[in-house]
Formats: sequence, structure tokens, C-alpha cells
Amino acid sequence: MHLTPQQIRHYKEHGYVAGPRVLNDDQIGKLKARIQDILEERIPFPAHLRGNAAVQLKNKGNLPVVKVVNIFRRDALFAELVADETIGSLAHDLLAGPVRIWEDQLIFKPPHDNQAVLAWHRDYTYWDHVGPADLGTCWIALDDATIDNGCIHVIPGSHHWKYNYHRNDVDVEDPNWPLRPENVPHGADVTPVPCEVRAGHCHFHHCLTLHGSYGNKIDNPRRSYIMHLMPGHTRRTGDNWNERLATVDVPVGELVQGPQYPTLVAPTGTQS
Repeated sequence: MHLTPQQIRHYKEHGYVAGPRVLNDDQIGKLKARIQDILEERIPFPAHLRGNAAVQLKNKGNLPVVKVVNIFRRDALFAELVADETIGSLAHDLLAGPVRIWEDQLIFKPPHDNQAVLAWHRDYTYWDHVGPADLGTCWIALDDATIDNGCIHVIPGSHHWKYNYHRNDVDVEDPNWPLRPENVPHGADVTPVPCEVRAGHCHFHHCLTLHGSYGNKIDNPRRSYIMHLMPGHTRRTGDNWNERLATVDVPVGELVQGPQYPTLVAPTGTQS
């Protein structure tokens, strides 16, 4: 399966594109069951969780927003997606091969949680010790992602802006900080565009595209699995500021590669 030339042009011009279905109903069901097992601690929790899930489930009747990072390194079910031929083929349509996984994320956005807001940001602000800045993200919906349950919103074309800010510049008290008039190029259109994604389908965005999301207003959670991806030429360019990103084993100047950065499956005839 491939993206169309029109979809590829849309990604290059606007910094994001809606992709096709990559997971079937059986895969979605298994992933949801595994997520629930993790949240309710029926299996060992594989990564960082804000607080104790089981205690919060009992005491509040609901879970908090949960983000698990690099679950593919610890859970075989999620690791299977890294080896998925369809996802690999789509990724190679947008990024120069061999495409490797930089990190992944599992995000659980609880029902009726208006505070489950993801502040406006661009991913590369937090990845700037590797480069060049042409990484991309494959965002996969495990539930229908809609405006009502907090789907991603993007600022089209923002990946082209001459817009350099450091993570230490961010006003963490203001989720709209990157969109303040004094922070964007003169005349830039900052109208957010919602990116609704049906369950099992994917969505790609560039690492410099400004994006964020709002709270969940409905009865059901919004679950998603996110693969942050690197082109084959990505190198470590500077000091590692966040040990979670685990580039300490890659010398500065070298390609980011190795067992913890597996290569996605490339289509036949594509560099791998």
C-alpha cells in the first residue's frame, strides 16, 4: 500500500496528511485489551505512568491521561506494529529510507476530561539533539478520533516557518504560547485545522508542524498509538538533554541506528 502522489504533495506543502487504514478490527481489539491490562496493572507496567493507575481507578472512578513511551521495546504486541509492512511502506513514501523508529507513544485520553489538553507544540523542539529536522510521525487511532474527544489539530504549513524556539523558551502556563502573535511570522495563518481519524487509520505530520489537541467531551476514552520516525540519514548532533530518548549510546555525529532503533519494512526495490 502506498500514499498517492497527491497525498505526498499535501504532506510536503502542508506538513500533514491523512493516511489509509493500517489496523484491522482484530488488531485494534487486541491492542485495546493490552492497554486495559496495563492500565489496571494486570500485567507489569512497561514504562512511566503518572501515579498509580490501579489506585486512581479505585479512588476516582476514572484514569488520568496516560502516556507510555517506548512501549515497543517492552511489549511484543506493540513491537509487531514496527514490523508492519503497510506502515513501513507508507513511511517510506514520505521519508528517505531506511526509515527507523525514533520512539513510540501510547496515549490514553480519558472520557469526560476537559483538562486532557495537549499544548501547541512542534515535536522537533524536544528532539533537537538529532538532525536534520525532517523526522515525521505516524499517528494511529485505536478509537475514532473526533473533535468531540480531542483529535489532533494542526497549523497547516507551519513546518515551513522560520520559527526557531528552544524548549526553555516555552511558557508552560499557556498552552497557546506558540500561537501568540509575537511568536509567529508576520501574516501567518494560525487557524487550527482538526484532523479527525477513524479507528485503525493513520495520520502523518512533519516534526516541525505545530499541533495540539483539546479535551475529551464524550463517554468513551480516546486511545492512540504513535510512531515517531527518522529518515535513514538522521544523526546525533548534540548533547542528550533527556535520558528517556536514549541516544547516549550513539556518538555525536553518527547515524542514529542500532537494535533500539529498528528499521521499518521497506517496499520491494526501496532502500532498506
